[in-house]
Amino acid sequence: MLKYKEIIAFCMFFSLSFVFMSKVVKSVDPIVSTFITYGLAAIFFFSVNVKSRKFILNILISNKKLIFKINLSTLINTLLAFYVVLYISPIAYIMVFFAGLSFFNALHNYRMISNLEKFINIAALALAVSISFLISNAGVYDTIVGLGLTLISTLFGAFYMRESAHLHQETGISASQILSVRFFMVIILCGTYSIFSIDQYGISFHDLALLSVIAITGCIVPLFLMQKSIKKLGAKVTAQFTPLTPILCLIFMTLVENERFSALEVSLTLLMALAMLYQTMLKNP
Repeated sequence: MLKYKEIIAFCMFFSLSFVFMSKVVKSVDPIVSTFITYGLAAIFFFSVNVKSRKFILNILISNKKLIFKINLSTLINTLLAFYVVLYISPIAYIMVFFAGLSFFNALHNYRMISNLEKFINIAALALAVSISFLISNAGVYDTIVGLGLTLISTLFGAFYMRESAHLHQETGISASQILSVRFFMVIILCGTYSIFSIDQYGISFHDLALLSVIAITGCIVPLFLMQKSIKKLGAKVTAQFTPLTPILCLIFMTLVENERFSALEVSLTLLMALAMLYQTMLKNP
């Protein structure tokens, strides 16, 4: 189990950060939230890789197409993640996101996997969407929009994982180095919008502090852990080894947000976690 320590720790931090995200987007524009959160993460990873800037620059020049794909997928995945919690609860996003990662990675390797694996991935995603509908406290329209955005975010999340794994294999770039070149589009596009938005509407110190916490718990620490896991285990295993995440999110929502869940909601969350665990056992005996 020690070889999975990075992805397990990632699940813990990822779950906690989404609970905080659902709080901050109630008062801060999602685009501004994305810029501040991932901008702080970019500054951190830029700083720790100053000494290897020449190596990173060479990779940027020689792998422009791959870097562009990584940045585009990062922009869509991260921006939609903030928008999603305007519509549905964090646990609904996490259920569909992690079930969807395995589904989209399996879809990419459709001809290389067994019929049983195909069925399990389809069934797990369908189960995740169904459970999210049942436990959602939002209206039908908001739930549909939220789950739709989640699926798009997940699609580009899976795409990022595959492309970053290719970059690791082709160049030997480290986890922190790839994170230092991942947020160019986020900074440029979201930053341009944020300059005018913050100047017009402002941002409170409390919200800025909360976004800083999210940058640490939701970006700097978990992204480094996930990237380490991608490099060590590969994108496929990293995407599959996440059955604890819905349970952890349920716990954090209870502790941090003081939310109460019914026996049915808890049972369905455990059922989803078991389905994800079965996927992991099936594909990684």
